[in-house]
Amino acid sequence: MIVLKILLYILLAVLALILLVLITPAGGEFSYIDGKFRYKVRLWIINLMDSEGGGLYGWWKKRKANKKDKPENPQKAKKPKPVKEKKSKKKKKQREKYEWEKELDDIPVNDPEADMPPAVKDDTDSEAHTSAGEGFSDDTVQADEHDEADHKKDKKKKKDESDDDPFELDDDNKEEAEEKKSLSDKVEFLVGVWESAQRPMLKIFKGFKLKDFYIDFLIADEDACDCALKYGKYSTLIFSGIAFFSQLITVRLKTIDVRPAFGLSKGRWDTSGKVSFRLGTAVIAGAWFLLTYFFRTFLPDRLRKRKMKKTAARQK
Repeated sequence: MIVLKILLYILLAVLALILLVLITPAGGEFSYIDGKFRYKVRLWIINLMDSEGGGLYGWWKKRKANKKDKPENPQKAKKPKPVKEKKSKKKKKQREKYEWEKELDDIPVNDPEADMPPAVKDDTDSEAHTSAGEGFSDDTVQADEHDEADHKKDKKKKKDESDDDPFELDDDNKEEAEEKKSLSDKVEFLVGVWESAQRPMLKIFKGFKLKDFYIDFLIADEDACDCALKYGKYSTLIFSGIAFFSQLITVRLKTIDVRPAFGLSKGRWDTSGKVSFRLGTAVIAGAWFLLTYFFRTFLPDRLRKRKMKKTAARQK
């Protein structure tokens, strides 16, 4: 019981940590003022990284660089061990054979086939081959004839079946039909995924929030006509872009100031803002997509295919 309680507490702690990470907002700040770009990435109040080399990533990078700069501890040279001379092993003296062993070595080994004359050998080999061949030939001939008869019967059956079914498709037509069916299934699958993913994707985009968005553009040109044309182009581009992105994500404006500067050669392009996003929004959108796809596309498709199979079986 104690072990189960400990495991339960560990599981609850892990779930609480995951829930905390999903709830806490992740985001950052960016700014481009006087030609300098600055940024900062944060998880709630924890600074992960920034443009000045701070945060957890900067600390880890500095620590890694310090480890590389530290000199390694020189290892002491090991003294060579004295080589011991191996003692030469004494060769074992061979034992002298006794007289009765010498007599056994001199006795020749009898080979019954060596004593036989060559004519007798040839006769025995030929008789063995002929006897084996006669017993095997009759069985093999009968088996081959039986297999040929079965093969001819199968061919006749196939021909009769093909003649009886005039509406049966050939192999080429079957392959074409299968390819068309697989292509149509893929298209239906993609269409179902797109229809199911529209609202969850919009939910994810809406989870991104752009706060305190600040723009201060000074469009300059020495020629008044060119300056007016540039001002018209940039102003339409900026305001139409803000209108488009405000439909996808949540945008909260601070100030938007776009002005022409006639007679000046250098303009000003200052902007800043804050971006935030909750990881829990992506998890909710993913669960929403799975449920929508299952009840809207997957389950009706399965039921429709089952009905088609049942009707085909009844017609047969």
